[in-house]
Amino acid sequence: MSLRETALAAGTPDARRLRLHVPAGWPPRDGWPLLVLLDGDWVWPPDPPPEGGTACAVLLPGHGGKHGPVLSRLARQGVPAQAGSQAQALARRALDFTPPAPDGGRWPDPRRPEWQCGGADAFLDALLGPMLDWAGAQAPLDPARLSLYGHSYGGLCALYALVRHPGRFAHTICASPSLWWRDGRIEALLDGLPRALPSGLGAPRAGADVSAPRPHPAAPRVRLTLMAGTDERWYPRPLDPAHPRRPADGVPTLPRLEALRRRLADVPWLDCTLERLDGIHHGDALGASARRAMTLAAA
Repeated sequence: MSLRETALAAGTPDARRLRLHVPAGWPPRDGWPLLVLLDGDWVWPPDPPPEGGTACAVLLPGHGGKHGPVLSRLARQGVPAQAGSQAQALARRALDFTPPAPDGGRWPDPRRPEWQCGGADAFLDALLGPMLDWAGAQAPLDPARLSLYGHSYGGLCALYALVRHPGRFAHTICASPSLWWRDGRIEALLDGLPRALPSGLGAPRAGADVSAPRPHPAAPRVRLTLMAGTDERWYPRPLDPAHPRRPADGVPTLPRLEALRRRLADVPWLDCTLERLDGIHHGDALGASARRAMTLAAA
């Protein structure tokens, strides 16, 4: 794959770095499918590669720090991920991937009160505007085959994108979402999904750019794929090194995701499925689900 990269609003507090990986060879007639891979720096390049290779373009929005899976590498080396610029990257991630407070403003993270949350509207506006504008200028992309992937807080953001921009992503791939965040705030928001997609959704007009993606006209239902590891659990309290977590203290993730799938079953335009990742814990689910997302996005 070839790499294109840039920085948006460089030198400002809103600076974002972008990387676009484009498959080798000739694109399909309508352009490459595009997968927006939240937290992609942590899992790129995929190891092992997804089955069948990567037949879609992959956009990686970054949160500061160096390129590459910096946090995972630091963790393997025993270096605290909260040190220096990585702490800033984690704080920015928490801001970008979380829904706003009921008044539309920011609010503290429930586990890390020093982190501000509630910036997902601004992040998604930037993604669907200048980020995708830039990506569309780098390679031929199919606006009808746009997928969004997220894991954990990224999964929370992906679900919020479904609420905030229903139908803008043809396929939302959501792994191990933080449904516990703010006492199930995202589930309450999903209950407000419209019974029909906004007017104007459908086949893109001739010459339309990728910043206004639409579901493919032959597939009127939007796809939502939920994923979680069979061994995943979430813990109501933050990690405390002095008191290691025990499996018995955690709440299994899959039953709540299954309940969410049932909850969304009557949304007429939404095709929601749940995939189980056998023998996988929360951390390992990131890499496994990201590889699966690349296969789904290319299908």
